Amino acid sequence: MARALFVEGQQTSVITIDSERPARRDAVEVDGIPVHYLGWVGHFGYVLPTSVRALASVIRRVDVVHCFGLYNFICPLALWIARREGKPFVVEPMGMYAPKVRSLALKRLFNATVTRWMAKKAAAVVATSSLERLELLPLSAFTNVVIRRNGIDVKEFAFRPLRSVMRERWDIGPDQKLVLYLGRISEKKQLRELVRAFLLADSADSKLVIVGPVSEAGYAARLTSDIERSVRPGDMLLKAAMYGDDLKAALSAADLFVLPSLNENFGNSAAEAVAADVPVLLTETCGIAPIIHERAGYAVPLGVERLADGLAKMLDPEFRDRMTACREEVKRELSWDEPIAQTIALYEKIIAESKK
Repeated sequence: MARALFVEGQQTSVITIDSERPARRDAVEVDGIPVHYLGWVGHFGYVLPTSVRALASVIRRVDVVHCFGLYNFICPLALWIARREGKPFVVEPMGMYAPKVRSLALKRLFNATVTRWMAKKAAAVVATSSLERLELLPLSAFTNVVIRRNGIDVKEFAFRPLRSVMRERWDIGPDQKLVLYLGRISEKKQLRELVRAFLLADSADSKLVIVGPVSEAGYAARLTSDIERSVRPGDMLLKAAMYGDDLKAALSAADLFVLPSLNENFGNSAAEAVAADVPVLLTETCGIAPIIHERAGYAVPLGVERLADGLAKMLDPEFRDRMTACREEVKRELSWDEPIAQTIALYEKIIAESKK
């Protein structure tokens, strides 16, 4: 988003943290955009910035502050500084508002206090899909909740490595069907359910590859155990996170991309799969599902049996072709053009209102 705003002539600064280096407090430039790192203490996910002066220095120079995510204390502090400096503030929960897994009581407490307070003070709260807007209805009593979907750089996936590149690295034959998941290794993603569904679908000539960074070590260990104890351990692979050309090579190798999440406010990984011409199977609880269903893929209800049925259907070429007949149209809809125009219009509106 910052890159797309920059291309449109909007001066943008990013303030963030380095999750692996709490003491980092420098500033770098990425694609022409200044990125400021704040030092922090605490547990990643619930962090408190230690370099408040740097945060205040950036906020003083901007016209509007846009906070992404919840369950940290950077955003509340930024909001407090923004209000002190007379700057309007936008909150974008990124699908985090409705607690789904882990620390449910603590998240509910955070929402009842900190998130509600931010919503009351914010000029707007952004939902990235109609599904997320429903989750954010409790906040609509305090502020304006607007829908602005995510976008992707469709052109980035136009040129990809050959299909054989990653298949050879993973020792997958040219005629074997490859089912791919790309994303965090997390309970929310329902990867253990995906393993069970893959086995239940019983496609003997297929392989399942799960690729992504481990965000929950205990869950990753249980997932590994599920695979090792299954009747087809050799047909399921766990791989570390991939980026850049490696990620594109993984998508090029795939026959089907699967996003089986318990909840996604949008689902950018599924959008990237569409851009890479890969058919998509996802759960109806993903915000992007209505855009993809029966146009660039197939959406199923939650449940191992429903997911297994979807896998079996989407591995059938005839069914898969029917479900992806409108993929080129979906690609055009997933570009950044519309959401960036909406974002700029939102900023201009709230800046104008803040000056009245």
